[in-house]
Amino acid sequence: MNDSQAKFTFLTVLVGIGFLLIVFVVTIVVFKDAESPAETIVAILGAVTGVLGTLVGYVAGQAGRERAEQRAHRAGRQMAAVLDTCGPGTLDQVRTARPELFP
Repeated sequence: MNDSQAKFTFLTVLVGIGFLLIVFVVTIVVFKDAESPAETIVAILGAVTGVLGTLVGYVAGQAGRERAEQRAHRAGRQMAAVLDTCGPGTLDQVRTARPELFP
């Protein structure tokens, strides 16, 4: 994860926490005189927390996905370089010796 991705993820988390605090305060003020305020407040905060958790998980997951794709691309380039350096038939020898790696 580069610095800009880390900052964006951190900013997303901070905005989410700030939004959750605002929703908490507003919910308490609006529903304090309700018939069952605790149940109402918990229900609203549960829904908001679920949405925010999904958003933050998505943002963090995207950064991990990009890193995984970069590693896979680098590994493919490394394998191509090794095969270009080795003699002909090297890939066939590896496939014969380790068939579980080549389904």
